[in-house]
Amino acid sequence: MTMTKVLAAACLGLSAAACSYSETTTRAVPPPAVSVAPAPMTTVYAPTPSVTVVPAAPSPPVGVQAFRDEYGFRYDGQGNRVDARGNIISPQSTRP
Repeated sequence: MTMTKVLAAACLGLSAAACSYSETTTRAVPPPAVSVAPAPMTTVYAPTPSVTVVPAAPSPPVGVQAFRDEYGFRYDGQGNRVDARGNIISPQSTRP
């Protein structure tokens, strides 16, 4: 029985040694949160720049040449195709 008591005591000593440990790390506790009221929003109004409105140039009247396209066809101020005498050419008579 003595051997059993010694063996039991040895097991208890080993288990006690296995359970004890030392903590080498320290835990940092964050500082308490401080509630700060947000700064009030300020609205800044800037003066609008003065815009000068330039009136658009008047387009030429219907039947008078305003521009030519890259193929040499003439067009009036409203986008109608014009022939050599200034007459409007019907869109149905032109080929695509």
